[in-house]
Amino acid sequence: MDSLRTTASQFEPITLEERVRITFEIANFLQKQDFMKKLAKGLMLYGCPAHRLEYAMRQVSTTLGVDAEYIYLPNIMLMSFFDATTHTTETHFLRSAQTFDMDNLAEIYRLEKLVSHGEVSVDEALAFIDQIFSKPPMYPSWLNPWVYALCSFSGCVMFFGGRWKEGGVAAALAMVFAGYEVISGRISSFQPIWEITVCIVIGITAQGLVQHDFCFTPVAFSAIIVVLPGYGMAIAIQELVSRQLVSGVVRMVYAILYSFLLGYGVSMGSALFQLIDGSPSEASSGHCIDAAASPTPMASQSQWFNFLTVPLFALGYCLFVRAKPHRWPTMTVVATAGFVTNYALHRWAHAPSQILQVVPSFVLGMLGNLLTKFTNKMSFDAVLLGIFYLVPSSLGVKAALGLFGNSSSEVGTQGAGFALAMIESSIGITVGLFLATLVVYPKGTQHTPLMTF
Repeated sequence: MDSLRTTASQFEPITLEERVRITFEIANFLQKQDFMKKLAKGLMLYGCPAHRLEYAMRQVSTTLGVDAEYIYLPNIMLMSFFDATTHTTETHFLRSAQTFDMDNLAEIYRLEKLVSHGEVSVDEALAFIDQIFSKPPMYPSWLNPWVYALCSFSGCVMFFGGRWKEGGVAAALAMVFAGYEVISGRISSFQPIWEITVCIVIGITAQGLVQHDFCFTPVAFSAIIVVLPGYGMAIAIQELVSRQLVSGVVRMVYAILYSFLLGYGVSMGSALFQLIDGSPSEASSGHCIDAAASPTPMASQSQWFNFLTVPLFALGYCLFVRAKPHRWPTMTVVATAGFVTNYALHRWAHAPSQILQVVPSFVLGMLGNLLTKFTNKMSFDAVLLGIFYLVPSSLGVKAALGLFGNSSSEVGTQGAGFALAMIESSIGITVGLFLATLVVYPKGTQHTPLMTF
């Protein structure tokens, strides 16, 4: 029979009250660990800025009184929990692919604020985060091809000098790209080569339409605009600036190699069609030559069509990042402000490329941080949409020619010009975003972790 006094060791007795207290402390500590693991998984899964992950986890663990260290690698979080009383360490490896779900990320951000301010208990936080994980998808999977098509059509006209017919072809090829993506997810042996194969199809189609007064570069570039690694490159630069060297270098090397992969596939498709058909590699259309040589991103249609294509591009990416409809107006206004700044500097001020990248991203960061500061709601989704505007507009048609190659380019340099242009654009965007965060939050935040660039 158990008594009120039991001997746990030969040196000192432990009362029943102490045993109950220790049991509750252990259970509470394990609950906190479970919450921290689920929080890290949610942040990685729903698209939290990679360079803010470790900072956010440390701030929440400090609030909960959990002694832990975190190391983030691409798609992997290493978590080490320390117990000072027993001098033990427990390490966990969390693996999660990084996707975009701004609705669930906003809920995770709200939960972080509640936990950081002590307004909910660990039990309530665990129940809330389990509820987030069990939510059905915001939009059905059959919508993805139409989202890709909408982004490709508007991006072709906005950024790459395409006409309506080039935009329509790019939209159709984007739907084919989305279908390939679904097939690759179901056939494991097809995953390593699906990007190359679909890019070969895009290259063959785009080169075949050159004979019918279509421009090769706007069609081919816009068809894969959703998967261009510009955002990944920007995140890599931000991680390197934040001194997260391992994660930043890995992500940057992957983005550069992925650029070469896309360029290699499209160039191979173009070369195959020329080999079979014997058609010339250069388009003879005067419009295609003028669009490629134009210093402005929109050179084909009337500039009044911006009122149509800019909101269409925003709508496509709002669906792509899975934002709720009530967030669409705010996201569109903030992102459009950055795009209008870039367009005005490009078209009328004739600013150099460095200014075209830093100033619009600074405007985006200022608007996003001020929204968070005065509304206490996450504005990361709006800034993210603005970055999707800035990356293609900073690259332009000339960088696309460097990605896909042309008759004067050597085989070994295909994609090198695009990769260098993308690195330069990402550095400018990173500088502007960090400057905006420094202006609004010069000393950081006291309680709530920053969910911004």
